[in-house]
Amino acid sequence: MLCRVLSGVPSKPMVEVSLRGCRVEGDTDDDEMPEVDETIQAFVVDTNKKGCFLRLGRQVEGRVILKELCDGFLPDPAASFPTGRLVVGKVKGITKTNKANCKFTVDLDMRESVLLDTQKKLKFEEIEVGSKFKGTVTRIEDYGVFVRIENSDVSGLVHKSECSDNYIKDLAHLYDPGDLVKVVALKKDDEKKQLGFSMKASLFEDDDDSDDDDDEASMSDAGSEDHVRDESGNQDVLDSDDEFFATKLAAKMKRDGEGVSDDDEEMAETHDTSDSESESDSSSEDESDSEEKSKQAKGLDTNVGFDWGGPAASTKPTRKSSMDEDDVDDSSEEGENEDALHKSSHKSRRKQAQRRREEQEIARRETALADGTADENPETTGDFERLLAGNPNSSELWIRFMAFHLTLADIPAAREVAERAFKRIEFRQEREKLNVWCALLTLELKYGSAASLQDAVDRACQHNNPKQVYLRICEIMEKEVTHSSPDSTERTDEMFRKMTKKFKDKKKVWIAHVEYLLKSGRHEEAHALSKRALGSLAAYKHVETMSKFAQLVFEYGSAERARTLFDGLLLKHPKRLDLFFVYVDKEKKHGEIDTARSLFQRAVNPQSSGSSMMKLSDRQMKSLFKKWFTFEEQCGTDETQGRVKLAARAYVDRL
Repeated sequence: MLCRVLSGVPSKPMVEVSLRGCRVEGDTDDDEMPEVDETIQAFVVDTNKKGCFLRLGRQVEGRVILKELCDGFLPDPAASFPTGRLVVGKVKGITKTNKANCKFTVDLDMRESVLLDTQKKLKFEEIEVGSKFKGTVTRIEDYGVFVRIENSDVSGLVHKSECSDNYIKDLAHLYDPGDLVKVVALKKDDEKKQLGFSMKASLFEDDDDSDDDDDEASMSDAGSEDHVRDESGNQDVLDSDDEFFATKLAAKMKRDGEGVSDDDEEMAETHDTSDSESESDSSSEDESDSEEKSKQAKGLDTNVGFDWGGPAASTKPTRKSSMDEDDVDDSSEEGENEDALHKSSHKSRRKQAQRRREEQEIARRETALADGTADENPETTGDFERLLAGNPNSSELWIRFMAFHLTLADIPAAREVAERAFKRIEFRQEREKLNVWCALLTLELKYGSAASLQDAVDRACQHNNPKQVYLRICEIMEKEVTHSSPDSTERTDEMFRKMTKKFKDKKKVWIAHVEYLLKSGRHEEAHALSKRALGSLAAYKHVETMSKFAQLVFEYGSAERARTLFDGLLLKHPKRLDLFFVYVDKEKKHGEIDTARSLFQRAVNPQSSGSSMMKLSDRQMKSLFKKWFTFEEQCGTDETQGRVKLAARAYVDRL
């Protein structure tokens, strides 16, 4: 086996070799870089849930995201694209990942639809005002129609005033998604990448292919093809709208076999049209009888050129006389037939497009149910009902069901879902019920009135812990304050005042109210409220409450005021080492390293600092030195760590 050394790394015992024939013969130049939109081959290196990694060359790597591996769904990408497999992809873009080693990463697309699409797509920059294009209707709104240009990803808006030369009351009755139309570019905004189109018929009067397109579309729907096939290639059965065209085609084929003349064909065609309008539900035998009777009736009515003795000779003059007399009627009937033909062909195309959309949606739903995607992302009421039947105690599912109805602007239905949840969730699942109550409170806060909100709060208090209910609703209203009007601030203040009045012996309620005021920048009100809290709470709750107040002041208020609060607490409670550690952690969090270090020094040597802030036992001093040494390991240097050790030795010597 022959190989050639391509490169080597001095610092690492590794060389790159190649077994390719051109390399062995002496061609060691790197492969040319691929270009954008070029179709290239590569080898699979690794495949995971996010995509596929490829090898294109020595300095070129490739990657393909999961959705661009295949047009369909891949349950196991690693099995479909194992390591070493040769694949084909189209280059989307090239990025330089390593400037020193000149390595590149190429983004590829391996979908079959992209590889087979060799036609160059039209770009936004190539569109000029006044140009005419063919397109497809993608969406219909009250103000206009959105059209995507054929063979491109560019879409634009046709305003309601530009859809027709005449006034259109409802665009939905005239257009459907999927309709083929012609548009003219009227406006172009390069900054916003927006286009304005027009579909007025007056703008296409000079086009040679406008009438031809309509004729081809009508002929294709009227029976120019013997069979209609769906997307899968199966033969489809003609629907009720095409029965007229099928009967017409069969009659023509029968006449062609019997050798009927051209004049006879025209007469039969006109006669078949009148018969199909008058007796659409009759059978083929009844239609032939009615044709013979109608011909005899017309012969008697004309009473010109009819020979009772020679039926074979009199047939032709009778037809001629009847055609001469009914020239005007036939022309009007032909015009009506053309209009009916155009309308029925348009209706047939709409029905076929709607049928295809329904089949695609059904197939997508079946795939989602099969692979479990429908359980992760429910999209219909049936999906939610199926999931809740298996897990009725999940508050998350009930809340998502409520949100689903809110997206449809169905607020009463969302309330009904919440009421159902209260009945279905077991009484032991108190937290799950409380979550649904909070969702209902949020709904009433956003879409209900003040009375409905208070009624929901009162009902929630009857079925849950009242303090938890008020804490939750105050938290919800606090979040709404930053995005709402000043009226919401007054409502939130009133709810907090009601909560502190109702639960004045609960420290958690006072702490939540103080935090709300500090977050709003109302520091003086928060300071006054803290004094009221101490007057309402029991004495054994004062230390923890004031410690929490001091921490909140550190976070949202003044650091100097917070230090004053902590110093006062430590003077009153000199043996509370937990308060001291909280004090130090807050100083460290705010970047005051020197201040935190001085706190340790004051606690260890109260005589040298002239302060008797702490009075600790030997066990507490041991914990203090450990905390100090850990602090210096994180924020200090070797020198400061040595000082901690010296202070510990000095303390032991003093003992």
